[in-house]
Amino acid sequence: MHAEDTRLLAGVKWMMIPVAIDERLIEIAQHLPDDWRQLPAPASTREFGNRWVMQARSPGLQVPSIVVDGQFNYVLNPRHADFRQLKIGAPVSFSFDPRL
Repeated sequence: MHAEDTRLLAGVKWMMIPVAIDERLIEIAQHLPDDWRQLPAPASTREFGNRWVMQARSPGLQVPSIVVDGQFNYVLNPRHADFRQLKIGAPVSFSFDPRL
């Protein structure tokens, strides 16, 4: 989450949902738009993600983090036929570190 005003993080009950997915079901994003690191997120990144969802190439997509080099985020596609193979856990309470 990117927030300039950290008050947005306080006073809200945040949850995270653990997901286990076979690595073979994860596509690694290739040929990202040139402006993928811009904030706010440019339309080109939305279009990239929309194409991936509509083409249903994989149930998971690994994309690079714009915040931490060498780290990744994972986007899930519930439209994909193999999405049901993911093991989705129960929601767990989550709180942001106040030093953010």
